Amino acid sequence: MRPELPGFYYDEEKNRYFPIKGPIPGSKASSSSRTKQKPDPKPVQETNYQKRTKLKALKLLYSRELNGNVIPVNKKMSNFEEEIQKTQASYPEVWRYESTKNTGDAALKQLQVDIQTSVGLIKKDIIVAGSTEGCLSILRVSEPIQGFSDESETQSLNGGIECDPVSVLPRKENNAEERKAPGLILTHERCYHALSTISSIQLIGRYDESENFHCVNRALITTLGNAGRGSPFFVNLDEELNTITPQRLRGNVTSGCTIWTAECNRSGSHAAFGTDLGAALVDLETGAGSYFLQSKSDVFALQFDQSGKIVQCGLRNGAIVSVDLRDRPGRPFPRLTRHQIRYQSSSKTSQTTKNKQWFELKGNINPSHVIYMPSSITCLKTLKTYDQYLMASSMDGTIKLYDQRMDKRGGAVQTYEGHVNSHSRIEFGIDPSERFLISGGVDFYTRIWSIKSGQLLSENKFSNSVFSAVCWSAAERQRDRKDSLVQGAWLGSCEAIFNMV
Repeated sequence: MRPELPGFYYDEEKNRYFPIKGPIPGSKASSSSRTKQKPDPKPVQETNYQKRTKLKALKLLYSRELNGNVIPVNKKMSNFEEEIQKTQASYPEVWRYESTKNTGDAALKQLQVDIQTSVGLIKKDIIVAGSTEGCLSILRVSEPIQGFSDESETQSLNGGIECDPVSVLPRKENNAEERKAPGLILTHERCYHALSTISSIQLIGRYDESENFHCVNRALITTLGNAGRGSPFFVNLDEELNTITPQRLRGNVTSGCTIWTAECNRSGSHAAFGTDLGAALVDLETGAGSYFLQSKSDVFALQFDQSGKIVQCGLRNGAIVSVDLRDRPGRPFPRLTRHQIRYQSSSKTSQTTKNKQWFELKGNINPSHVIYMPSSITCLKTLKTYDQYLMASSMDGTIKLYDQRMDKRGGAVQTYEGHVNSHSRIEFGIDPSERFLISGGVDFYTRIWSIKSGQLLSENKFSNSVFSAVCWSAAERQRDRKDSLVQGAWLGSCEAIFNMV
């Protein structure tokens, strides 16, 4: 016997389900019903996915029951699961956490660690946050504790401060029920104050192939530096949360320069630093290292490939170069190959700028594989599913996806319209399933795109500051672990830390 489906009946002769509403298939429609029926209006073609589609989950479910996982959407066949996820992404829920002002506007990382306490080893979800004011904070993410008041901040049992989440999206309507918060952030009283802006936070750990996630026990922190005196240091994450004991990186080659960014390889053995002198590779155990790329244009962004043998470097002048770390001499300071790189030709180039059409780079690079963006590079990320795809953003608001095998022939394979930027180093985020792209803008809007189609799914303004840092929760990256909290994306601005689900 066929199972009953709400709103449908099963026709034994035709061997399929039909909706109960409307005439039974095969029956003659009455004249009155024909006169009442009106043709469906054509969908309004607008640029915003939220306004253009208005897809309802119930209608998608009905369509799946009739057509299977491949369903018709806007006269095209689409995957049911993808459409449901796009619908959810177009109407996110956002929470702002109180007492997190000027906490995570420079860098954010979320992870789960095993912390040694007086009662033994305890698993905790934490956020490592850095601010432009030089404050490094460690915040714990936990479920709401029953028995505590829902009023604003109260002192926790651990001496920290409970930061109550406040719903900011969707807008609360009159007489509407209060939505359940996804969790609490416990801000501990102790934090570390660096001498300058926290420029990057990188998690260091070994990759566990059996459980498919990184076992992280420390973080590499870099500061921007005052007058070219940036510095890297370590923070142990497996100690008590109210203790921050930074350890300096010994013998590093990045002293005396501005450190814009850093990136660790997958094994956690080496880190690449982007500075105003170029890019340096440093052994994290010994501190020994050397520059593998020298340039007069600052390196604003770095990204290792999965093998750890190639580093993508995004420069202030808009160039993206792939530097091969292999076949390098074993000397501490190898002699780098000099290259004269030609800027991308432009119809706007005048005779007065001929002397600026070339720039010099030193390193193991292929000049013919240089990618050019319209302005300074702000963020670089490779897709984990296939790292030949490189996503990059620049300060003029351009976000593009490149296939590095086709850069000379076809350029970008996808462009994401709508991003607004003019001068800020804004980090974009890619969700763990690599289906969605999220980024804040200098117009204070937060936008979500479909990575595959480039479609703008949502744009919402729920803050009066720029979201310059974004990360996803450990539970999303380690979704096979049952002891992790599911909490979506974290967004950092000078106003507060926000959570988007």
